[in-house]
Amino acid sequence: MNLLRRKTPDGAVEAAVPADIDDSSDSSTHAKKGRPTPKRRTNSAPVPPAPRNRKEAMAWQKQQGARTKVAGQKKMTTTEYRQAMKAGDPRVLPRRDAGPVRALARDYVDSRRMASNFLLLLFPLMFVGYIIRPLQIITLALFFLLLVEWVITGTRLRKMARERGLDTRESAVSLGFYAGSRAYFPRSWRRPAPKVNLGDQI
Repeated sequence: MNLLRRKTPDGAVEAAVPADIDDSSDSSTHAKKGRPTPKRRTNSAPVPPAPRNRKEAMAWQKQQGARTKVAGQKKMTTTEYRQAMKAGDPRVLPRRDAGPVRALARDYVDSRRMASNFLLLLFPLMFVGYIIRPLQIITLALFFLLLVEWVITGTRLRKMARERGLDTRESAVSLGFYAGSRAYFPRSWRRPAPKVNLGDQI
C-alpha cells in the first residue's frame, strides 16, 4: 500500500494518506455519521377486544364519538347504531346477546309474565331490611325463589332449543340468569327491544 504526502498551499506537509482508499466513499461514510437511526414505522394499530356485554358496547360506542364503524359496512351514525341495537341487528349485538338461543330466551321472557318482573321492587325492600330484621329475612327468601325461577326457566329454554334444532352448550343456570337479567327490566328499557307481545306463542 503506497503512502502519499500532500502539500498544503503554505508548504506544510499533511499526514500520510493511503493511496488505495476512495475519498468519495470515505466522505459519504462520515457524512452519515451523527444522524439518528430511522425507526421503522408501522401503520397497523392494535385492535381493541370485542365488547363482552351491553355496558361495554355502549362505552366503546361513546368513545368513538359521533360514528361507530361496523366491520365490512359503512360507518354508522349514533342514531343508526341505536336503531340497529334496538332492532337486534346481529352486526352490532354484543357477544352476550348474540346467537339464536339468546334470541329465543328474549322472546320467551317478553311473551310472559314472570316473578322476576318485580325484582326491582325488592331492592328498596332489601334496603329497609337492614333496619328491620324480619323484613330482611323475607327479602332473602324472595331472592331465593327468584333464583329457583331462573333455573327452571333456563331448563325450559334448553329443552326448547334442542327441540328446535338449535345448538346450545350453555347450562340451564347460564340461560336462566340471562333470562332473569332481562325480565326485571321494564319492557321499554329492554335492548334489543321486544319483538313479541305478552301472551304470544313462541
